[in-house]
Amino acid sequence: MESHQIDTVDSIRLKNKMKRPSLITIIDPGIENITAALSDLDINALDAELKNITNDISSNLKEYRSNPQNLALCQLIQKSKAKLVQLKSWTSLLNTEDGMKLIQQQMKNEEEQVNKRKYEIDELLKSVKALSSVDICFLVDCTGSMQDYIDATRDNIKTLTNTISNLFRTKPRLAFIGYRDISDNENNLIKFEFTDDIDAFSDFLSHIETVGGDDICEDVFGGLQAVNALSWYNPNRLLIHICDSPCHGRDYHDQQWLDHPEWDKHPKGDPKNRELSKLLLDIKRHNVKYFSIQLNNDRTCKMFQEFKFIYGTLPEIDVKNANDIIQSITKTTTSVIMNTIHDTMSTFQTTAKKKTYNLLASEPKWNLIPANPVKIIEIIMPRTLDEILQGILYVGEGSGTMKIASNPFAQGSLRYAFYGQFASDQENLISVVYKELINADPHYNTLTVYKQHLEIHVIAQFMAERFNIEQRLRFRNPVEIFYADADIVQQKNDLTKFYQVEARFNQSMQKWNNNSGGVHMVDYSTTLQAFSHWTYHFTAGRLMVVDLQGVRSDNVYLLTDPAIHFDDLKRYKEARTNLGAKGMREFFRTHVCSKVCTELGLPKITNNIDENLFKDYYVCSGKYEMQTITSESQDNDDIIIISEEDS
Repeated sequence: MESHQIDTVDSIRLKNKMKRPSLITIIDPGIENITAALSDLDINALDAELKNITNDISSNLKEYRSNPQNLALCQLIQKSKAKLVQLKSWTSLLNTEDGMKLIQQQMKNEEEQVNKRKYEIDELLKSVKALSSVDICFLVDCTGSMQDYIDATRDNIKTLTNTISNLFRTKPRLAFIGYRDISDNENNLIKFEFTDDIDAFSDFLSHIETVGGDDICEDVFGGLQAVNALSWYNPNRLLIHICDSPCHGRDYHDQQWLDHPEWDKHPKGDPKNRELSKLLLDIKRHNVKYFSIQLNNDRTCKMFQEFKFIYGTLPEIDVKNANDIIQSITKTTTSVIMNTIHDTMSTFQTTAKKKTYNLLASEPKWNLIPANPVKIIEIIMPRTLDEILQGILYVGEGSGTMKIASNPFAQGSLRYAFYGQFASDQENLISVVYKELINADPHYNTLTVYKQHLEIHVIAQFMAERFNIEQRLRFRNPVEIFYADADIVQQKNDLTKFYQVEARFNQSMQKWNNNSGGVHMVDYSTTLQAFSHWTYHFTAGRLMVVDLQGVRSDNVYLLTDPAIHFDDLKRYKEARTNLGAKGMREFFRTHVCSKVCTELGLPKITNNIDENLFKDYYVCSGKYEMQTITSESQDNDDIIIISEEDS
């Protein structure tokens, strides 16, 4: 997309906001009938089509004025307008043979680009589905105190499997390893291999008896040994260790146990002389993520500290009671899957070439970092939705100074993030973050590509502002959404070096949803899910803002690095995060409308999701999601139905 340039910029905001029309407008051509007319070189047919489209727009507008809630009609009008503009442009060229050839070649190129894009999207979504597959092994102490937790797992296991199936369209494989104590009997180990037959797994759990336990310590080593022998297969591999007692050996429990030798009849350690390091490292070689559910932290804390020393990261899942166990495991599992597929669903891999840096978490000493003069490029906030839909965005330019760390402190799927300082014109340096594209291909390290990313950012910023206005009309204390101001800088002494510059966040980044329907359940946000839904409705299905990530503080979300699905697959093709209508359907496939959606007058989504089941997880997260309604709820009978075939 080309844009006219405006001179002067003041930090992130422009001093001079004059606007001039854009040279190039990108519009969805909608060329079904136009293509037929062009192929026959029939100018009369084109004129007839022009009149038909004009009449259709006039007729539909009358109907739309009487029924402004008709989303389908609004979308039809927008597409008809786009056809009209394109058709007028083409008919002006039809007076010459060269003009006709130019149009036909343009149409052929566009068709090839769209077909290629559709193929890429299909392949991406297949990859996402494959990367969503998960193996979950329950490693459980099966002595007398654990019956309630085994029963709760059996009774609620379908909550876990149905949630994963609904979110990721894949059936999880489940396995079970139960252990008791070494001296109980030769059948102290219980093993059930991985299966995706949930009924068989539940039936197996119903026959487990929690008995035994000669002393307080149990045969944890035997359980770990059995875990390693399982047939791990899927890309996501979780071990959920549920216990309330440690393994044998003084190294694994606290000093107080010395006063109670009967608590551990094998104080020197495992009587079978199995080595903990070998047991754990054998599991780790399978790329298994090991989680603990410690039902008696006072007993098991030291054991897991020793495990962490060998295994590395070993997070604890907090469980308040037996009835919460599956809900907690479900949230953890979905979070792991989301993290696994993050890189794949955020970008299409167009090249194997990637820039490589060593990450450095510490900030440099800025007095030792040289200052570089830079050209500043800003995309000015659009004034209307029509400017966005027609691709009319304006650019401002200025000069400034940058300092940047030699190594990035973080890496995302698309970009590296560097600590930096930045000043425009004669202003003072401020702390910022510079973002550089990871892709090393020169084709993707141009001002054009950086502009596309920035335009996406600014469009999301525009949508957030309009969403906040809408919220203020409906809620007394709205949870507002803001995107960080951003610009592009180009080093004057090295014109190949571009960065996107943004204000620095001082909190850990979170991701609430991605661009292929994934949604985080650990920190679910009804407001942000409603925002994505609202952007689709506000634009009559022309675009949707997704990949919502950033930080939150008090009653505000501060976001960055969005993705936008456009109904036109040619929009921002170099940025490569636009999944078009299929991306929008993927969002609706997993979306559960909340009261925020209802109060905003959004059409209710009907899909394959068990709404009651999901609302158990999508409970408002504290004060961030508490919205006080100021207006009466709007009745809205419009329903968007998303079926498995659609998605």
